[in-house]
Amino acid sequence: MANIAVIALDMDGTLLSSAHQVTEKTADAIQQARKKGIEVILVTGRHHMMAYPVHHQLALDTPLICANGAYVFDTKNQQITSGAPLNEWQWQQLIPLIESLQLNTICHFSGGIGHQPENEHVGRVKKLVHALPPHQRPHFIEHESIAALCHTHTPLWKIELSHATTSAIDEFIAALPSELAITYDRTAPNGLEIVNTGNSKGNRLAEWVTHQGLTLEQVIAFGDNHNDISMFQQVGWGVAMGNATAEIRQQAHFVTGTNDNDGIATALQRWVL
Repeated sequence: MANIAVIALDMDGTLLSSAHQVTEKTADAIQQARKKGIEVILVTGRHHMMAYPVHHQLALDTPLICANGAYVFDTKNQQITSGAPLNEWQWQQLIPLIESLQLNTICHFSGGIGHQPENEHVGRVKKLVHALPPHQRPHFIEHESIAALCHTHTPLWKIELSHATTSAIDEFIAALPSELAITYDRTAPNGLEIVNTGNSKGNRLAEWVTHQGLTLEQVIAFGDNHNDISMFQQVGWGVAMGNATAEIRQQAHFVTGTNDNDGIATALQRWVL
């Protein structure tokens, strides 16, 4: 892989260990790659406010590809530079269905992360980020009405849904109108992430790589979940983490160690450095 020019990294389950940390070996391997002139870019389902602390920790100078490719965030100027949010007519059709099934909902807005009260996932996230310096903590926007949140804080880049049961997510998917023109990834049995049609990690990464004057054949991408398959399908080298399911591993060119066992560092040392 002598011609690798870009390393694209998913975050949760890939770059981050189960303790939500970048291991020392992985961080060292990333810095070795950067010293060789290889670009390192984070391509995540996270909101930019949730991804930025890791970007800052690794001292990266690339933008963030966020919300499963819904938008690109310029970390230098602290602004969204490109993307395709959900349209009002799309989320207006989604909200009644979400409410009827009583799904837990998180909304990715430009200015923060919207959620309803007593959202258990958000509660866990808030505990994780509490240790961050105040200027690195995400801005959370709480309201009982998802519709009110969406009307007030547009653009809406991504909707995350979860439920205690997988059957509720199954029912939601089965009831989706075909004309909605959305893309969704089931990143957990009881979870679903929704963006506008055409948005994907792979498509947004391809857009950025081309803008750099490079080709996708020069990219090695790491991931562990369904929303990473679009990267594997487009880049020269797709690497699944050892903790990924068999279905995800089958979509990659190679499989490395787990996120808790320095899988990224192992792969970079073997094939890139």
